[in-house]
Amino acid sequence: MMKIILLRNAYDFINEALSNALKAETENIRWKYAILNLVQAIELSLKEKLRREHPILIFQKIDNPKFTVNLDTALNRLQNICKLKLSKPDIAAIKKAIALRNEIIHFEFSIDKKKCKLIFAKLLGFLSDFNLNHFGTPIDQVVDPVHWQEAVLISDYAKELFNRALELFKEQNIDDQFIWVCPNCEWETFVFQDEIDKCYICGLQEQVIECYVCKDLFFKRECHELEIQNGSYEDFCLECYEKTIQDDEIYYHEMMSHFWNK
Repeated sequence: MMKIILLRNAYDFINEALSNALKAETENIRWKYAILNLVQAIELSLKEKLRREHPILIFQKIDNPKFTVNLDTALNRLQNICKLKLSKPDIAAIKKAIALRNEIIHFEFSIDKKKCKLIFAKLLGFLSDFNLNHFGTPIDQVVDPVHWQEAVLISDYAKELFNRALELFKEQNIDDQFIWVCPNCEWETFVFQDEIDKCYICGLQEQVIECYVCKDLFFKRECHELEIQNGSYEDFCLECYEKTIQDDEIYYHEMMSHFWNK
């Protein structure tokens, strides 16, 4: 029986991802497999980093080392146990990978060529940096040269769009504090200054709103509407929404307890 080590397995999935990205130029459906393979390579790379910290950390249950952790758990352990410092864009890339895998496997996956290229470039960029920083291995040295040339073209395409966005930021006097990572393409090009509420790369338009309680800003998709005392509805961020619901339930049970005890 052939035993393939984690990192070698990750490189195989990168090769497969790049092969599918090459075929995706004429077969759009291939983007699904290209991204899925790349997500698998990210998971295996994170597991390898965990293994190097301590071999038992790659298993779900350390007292019953049978099944290995998923990508989400690997990220949490690297941050909380291994104290690995990851940048916000890196964390966003990993969480996007998790969401994409779930979307592809469990839900409907919409194939938009431009969006897929941008996401693929972002995830490949993270994976390339992660392998170089933690394993000392440049990705271009472990994948098929022909496939890597295709990867460079995809990355250059995304970087060109990103550089164009940066130029527009200068022309329009966009302040850095009003630029977020886009939840659609994962590039830091979503502008909410002056209610522009748009990504300058993929074109996503989404309202940015203020939480009724904490007053912080969030994407509309991250908030929940809740009826307040005057009968109107307001937007709550997830944390404030859950706390408000919990407080309401506690208040209800206290009132009912008082009534039952009479």
